[in-house]
Amino acid sequence: MDKQRKAIGFPPSLLREAALRLPVLAETTDWIALNKSAGIGVRAHPWDFAPDLDRALNRQLKAGKPELLATQAELFASIYYFEPEASGVALFAKNRTSLSDLRNAYGSNLLRFRFLFIAALKGGTTEANLFSDAPLLEHRTKNKMIPSTAKGKKAQTYFKRLSSSFAGWDLWEATTSYCRLHQIRAHASLLGIPVMGDVSYGGPASPSLGELMPKKRGPGLSAPVFSGLALHLQEVTLRNAGDKDAVAVLADPPKDFRVLMQRMGLRGEHEQ
Repeated sequence: MDKQRKAIGFPPSLLREAALRLPVLAETTDWIALNKSAGIGVRAHPWDFAPDLDRALNRQLKAGKPELLATQAELFASIYYFEPEASGVALFAKNRTSLSDLRNAYGSNLLRFRFLFIAALKGGTTEANLFSDAPLLEHRTKNKMIPSTAKGKKAQTYFKRLSSSFAGWDLWEATTSYCRLHQIRAHASLLGIPVMGDVSYGGPASPSLGELMPKKRGPGLSAPVFSGLALHLQEVTLRNAGDKDAVAVLADPPKDFRVLMQRMGLRGEHEQ
């Protein structure tokens, strides 16, 4: 694997109004992983209105952009979907053979996904580990998933509380081997720990700086300390049968997410 740190650039208006560079997290001859920013899609989906990386990468490859030609990719094709509102590891095949192999691995539960998210302290519970296997079905009229034992598709998510803050907020880890549309958000909501900023699933709004720092004085204290969905795909592990030669791809949370954790007094598993 090529461990050299680099980034892929996107000109103004292709993904955002301003130019953007996304860090390359890992790369082999068959695939490349980028650290996707919130507000950018992985692939096109009827529920989404954000520009997507599948289209943007292939458009620049077709145009002969040197840094994409240097990857020796025949194409770029996403292996899995996760919502534009979340940030984190986005994985793309670089040729048709690897696309087939990686999507087959995904469908065979050989990928492992580890998300981080922030939720309000669940009232009255001391449980550090939760689990949901509620089958999920697309809502008929709303862009959201609902539980349905009759028609829903199988989904399993394990939740682990990593830390709690004095201000009533928790940092959670969610893991799954197959990530369905909105799965983490829907399962978290069903368990009573909806993701902060998730208006579709009843998530709490971001606190203001004044709420987190009541002794602080000055202007701007009433503004929310975070904008958007507090959900980040921190790690994707690619496994072979029998867990041999597993490769873990890690993505640091974006700066605003890290600042939010700091202000809330939350720490990740490796920061305890």
